[in-house]
Amino acid sequence: MQIENRYSTEFSNIKFMANTVFIIVDNNDIYRLGLKCIIHEQFQSPVIHYAINNVELQLLLLENSNAVVIVDLDRFGMDDINKMYKSSTRFPKTHWLIVSSVAEEPFLMHLTSTFSNSNFVLKSNDCTVVAIAIIDTANAKKYYCSEALQIIMEVYNRKEESVPKIIALTPTELELVHLLTQGKSAKEIAEIRSISLHTINTHRKNIFRKLAVNNLQELIKYALKNGLVDLTEYYI
Repeated sequence: MQIENRYSTEFSNIKFMANTVFIIVDNNDIYRLGLKCIIHEQFQSPVIHYAINNVELQLLLLENSNAVVIVDLDRFGMDDINKMYKSSTRFPKTHWLIVSSVAEEPFLMHLTSTFSNSNFVLKSNDCTVVAIAIIDTANAKKYYCSEALQIIMEVYNRKEESVPKIIALTPTELELVHLLTQGKSAKEIAEIRSISLHTINTHRKNIFRKLAVNNLQELIKYALKNGLVDLTEYYI
């Protein structure tokens, strides 16, 4: 198939993450088939479920709480997306890829500020780009297609420069900010840094206190706004 030839050589036919569970939220047969082909090319023995609405999605998530959820944005309004965001907080091990025909500024800014464990790609993107987006989503890595990233960067560039705050973070705390905004859990960071989970949680509390943020979403928003992390980390 032509769809396979366009990207399979790009990854040298390497298969990622055996038995990964995917939930495709859409009812278009051609769209489903395209995603199914890409997923089977890149993953070993993937398990693929389908849902056509939020109710079916909730039922699937109850049995697959660590699934990769691929949502066709063109089928849903903002209310539905907000319900899915609530689902992502209810099932924190899920990872979400939003696929859309257009990249709209209001939605993208809403996505980056509230839906921290989601990525974004366009239907018009090359199959290689879509494949990378799916792989990174499954691996809990950030991925925004270049078109979306450009819009996000333009928004931040348009904002008036405010007086920078004096950030009294230690080098260790700055490193933790990078890891936290990449979606790493406290347990994963403890393993990466080879230090105790208690120490990581103490650093996290100190970071939140110093930056006057209350949760991870606020930390990501603060870090992006104040240059603690690079927007290009959302795109490889």
